[in-house]
Amino acid sequence: MDSSARRRPDRNAGPNAYHEDEVTVLTGPSKSVGIEDGKINYEKGEFYTNPPVATCSRKQAVFIIGLILATLLTCSLIIAFVRPSHCGHVEEGLDFHEDVAVTPPPEAIATNGEPFPWNDVRLPDFIVPLRYSVVLHPNLTTLFLRGQMEVVFAVQKETNFIVFHGKDVTLTVVMVKDKNMREIMTTRTLYYPYHQQIYIELKNYLMPGNNYSLALRYEGMVRTDLEGLYISSYKSPGGVKRYLVTTHFQPTSARSAFPCWDEPNYKARFKIGVVRQRNYVALSNMPLDNTEDVSIFWGSGLVQDNFHESVPMSTYLVALVVCDYGRIHEVTKTGVTLSIYAPPHMTSQADFALKAAVKLFDYFQSFFGFSYPLPKLDLISMPDFAAGAMENWGLAVFRESALLMDNNTTSSSAKQRVVLILAHELAHQWYGNLVTMKWWDDLWLSEGFASFAEYIGVHHIFPEWAMMDQFIHSNTMPALRTDALSTSHAVSVTVSDPIEIEAIFDTISYSKGASIFYMLQRVLGEEIMRRGLMLYLERHQFGNANMDDLWQALSLGTLNSSHPVPVKDMMDTWTHQLGYPLVTLRRHGNMIHASQKHFLLVNSSLHGVNSSHKWHVPLSFTTSAAPNIESQIWMRDPLSLRASDINFEIPMNVSWIKANVNASGYYRVNYEPAIWQSLIRVLANQPTTFSPADRAQLIDDAFTLAWAGMLNVTVPLTLSQYLVNETEYLPWSTALYHLRKLDTVLSIRTARRSLHCFVRHLVTPLYSIMGWTTKVPHIQSLLQRELLEAAVYFGLSSAVNEARRLFTQWMSGQVQLPPDIRDIVYSTGIKYGGWTEWDYCWQRYKETNVPDERLNFLRALAASNDPWILQQYLDFAMERNSIRVQDIRKVVESVAQNPVGSLLVWRQLQTRWNMIEVTFGRASFTIGRLILAAVSHFHDPLDLKSVQTFFRNVNVGSGKRSLMQSLELIQANINFLNKNDRQLEQWLNRNSPRC
Repeated sequence: MDSSARRRPDRNAGPNAYHEDEVTVLTGPSKSVGIEDGKINYEKGEFYTNPPVATCSRKQAVFIIGLILATLLTCSLIIAFVRPSHCGHVEEGLDFHEDVAVTPPPEAIATNGEPFPWNDVRLPDFIVPLRYSVVLHPNLTTLFLRGQMEVVFAVQKETNFIVFHGKDVTLTVVMVKDKNMREIMTTRTLYYPYHQQIYIELKNYLMPGNNYSLALRYEGMVRTDLEGLYISSYKSPGGVKRYLVTTHFQPTSARSAFPCWDEPNYKARFKIGVVRQRNYVALSNMPLDNTEDVSIFWGSGLVQDNFHESVPMSTYLVALVVCDYGRIHEVTKTGVTLSIYAPPHMTSQADFALKAAVKLFDYFQSFFGFSYPLPKLDLISMPDFAAGAMENWGLAVFRESALLMDNNTTSSSAKQRVVLILAHELAHQWYGNLVTMKWWDDLWLSEGFASFAEYIGVHHIFPEWAMMDQFIHSNTMPALRTDALSTSHAVSVTVSDPIEIEAIFDTISYSKGASIFYMLQRVLGEEIMRRGLMLYLERHQFGNANMDDLWQALSLGTLNSSHPVPVKDMMDTWTHQLGYPLVTLRRHGNMIHASQKHFLLVNSSLHGVNSSHKWHVPLSFTTSAAPNIESQIWMRDPLSLRASDINFEIPMNVSWIKANVNASGYYRVNYEPAIWQSLIRVLANQPTTFSPADRAQLIDDAFTLAWAGMLNVTVPLTLSQYLVNETEYLPWSTALYHLRKLDTVLSIRTARRSLHCFVRHLVTPLYSIMGWTTKVPHIQSLLQRELLEAAVYFGLSSAVNEARRLFTQWMSGQVQLPPDIRDIVYSTGIKYGGWTEWDYCWQRYKETNVPDERLNFLRALAASNDPWILQQYLDFAMERNSIRVQDIRKVVESVAQNPVGSLLVWRQLQTRWNMIEVTFGRASFTIGRLILAAVSHFHDPLDLKSVQTFFRNVNVGSGKRSLMQSLELIQANINFLNKNDRQLEQWLNRNSPRC
């Protein structure tokens, strides 16, 4: 619905303009305002146009109001004195799993009421598909899907049945033949939707050692939920809606497009055919072989594109698109055609990505030492795409904002995001596609490595971007935050069904996986790591592998080095255990004692957490005696080689020691108070003694340890005072993350004002230097954006006034805002403006065809200080008319980060839960991310109880772990405030300048 239908009354009306209507609000409208079609009717217009339903005398009104106030006072006293004393802290043995609804699996009954004979979520391993020939006809008008296919498979054990995957498909023809093309009669076909399996029973047995073929015709639907084979659309410059069909099969959605063995270890060759209208183009993993007229068989005016047969690959990597896009392309050094497809009016926005993609492709081909095995690689932008991108072999799919950019409007951070996502998907073409994990429990092998390799690739083509420093901020630190929860999981985790599989597409699989790869490279060295990776690809090309196969290849790579590393022994402690160690250093003269224990943000005897975990920690450190020399020692017993605490010697004249050099290790470090004080002195007097990564790590560890109750909260605050002299991006970005988090939990506390004064004092010196003039060096532009955003957020008057001035000039058409500051200006104008400013940006959002600019507006529109406006914004998102489904999460996250909108989001999530479940499905990673965005920042026991109560009987599917983590994060926030509220207020009042 267009925003003009919900316009507010004129702000310029006289002082008494709302008098009569305010009485109406108090007494109620003439017709009920409640839940309609599953949503709350928030139309203010009804309050302004309908007469009151009740009247009362002045004396009666005074009496009623007095009675209400007396009742509220009584209730407040009862709550204050009767509330249980344990509400604000963690009870011993509290289990966050108890508050999550669990639905037991149903009995294995087929759709026709018969028992389903195969009662295992995994397919039998004695039938192996070898080759698929699939023809699909997706009708873009009726959304009806018809398909026909043949699968050649090998039998390894005598059997009279076949089980494979199928979801929302109906078989109309089933035929099984032997290698001599003799038909084997089928006796029954059963469907079991819970496991998404189809069972075909045969009259005769299939014999081991022989190949057979399964021919099927089937019917289904083109989906609308961004999974499987689904429909999408875009608008041409003339406003005409154009439709297209695309696919997203990872992890388990290929089965909804065609029946198949939809597990990654069943690699096969695919020959794809697509029936389409003549004015469209079809794309698949392989190049086009031929096009034939199929009007007689499929319908008038239709043609069939047949693509060359693929190399062996997993079903989740199969892809096809039917669209009317334009194309630009280049040829790589090895003759591979690399193309980008986009809507015809947007192909000019793909120039930057194409140039970057060719450079990255050539680099990775050299880095992996293995030629790309396909003749082409297409990259295509998609208007609707749930994930950021998907690495389908030969046809990678991207959100528009992950591939397209306009040099006049795209910020430096958005440009960097495009290149990183490109690098991630290109790395997958070898690592994940050429060699694939055997099962999803090793998802982290693929996604963790690609998340690490993307930074290596971008660092190669843009060395001035300081990507490996940024890796720490974007991967290591987020992983450490999530992995500090008892509700985390090991990177290698047992999963079975689609819901469990979808749930591990998370920070642990991606960022923790990347971080331990980074740590391993620092231990082995870049060249040894590269040799081991090349050996791994060579050994397992076109096949499947697990992490032990990788450890073996990497160990072989170290054999000729002076220090062979038992890679498996080391890495098993990082992959099979959840969490990570807190290393604590204590000094006794010239001896340092380093101990380790499992770090938990909420430190209690929680179910399932083994506090005796130990890790093989490559402890690196530097000292005042040799600040530029890095030393390393293993935290393990030299005889048994088991992980342990250690002692080591340092010179007596050392005044400080700093561990985990450049934050390359996946662990946190705590120090005894004297060492902390020595490090704080160095930061205050000579901060560049430490690298930017080391400074950022000290900030991150100090604040996190204080949040866990292991370090006095005054330590990170005192440490952060040095920021008045800080000029680097990484330390500032890290510090501002923690200061904003602190601001969130202090949102209704008296200390919040002092915190804002404190932060304004910290940012003022650098703000005075940088100002609003756009910076040319990339890393400087990132720093400037962080600084300006913080200056405005924490209320630095000069920054706020300048942003508002720029916004006013932009609205009046006087200036064109530089890309790197425009979203800050938009947000400030909306925050300090009203409906007029908000609606102006809303209209601009709907008009622009630049993906990054759309994201800028989506974030900025959530900055309003008016709860009514924010509620309309949430309603617009949930109604799905103007905001795409893929962007609902962005809206929810942005509004939830606004203190004014936080509880609105929570109420919206509760009210719209059924709609959310239908839109995203239970087997979607989006469900979990919505929950985290909506509630994980809560910090009051009553809010914790509210979340527990609502979700107690709700099956959140793949969001289960995210819900448990949200509950744990809320409890951590409550604990932090209970312990530190008074001390925070006292320290901030003493150390913040008057303002």
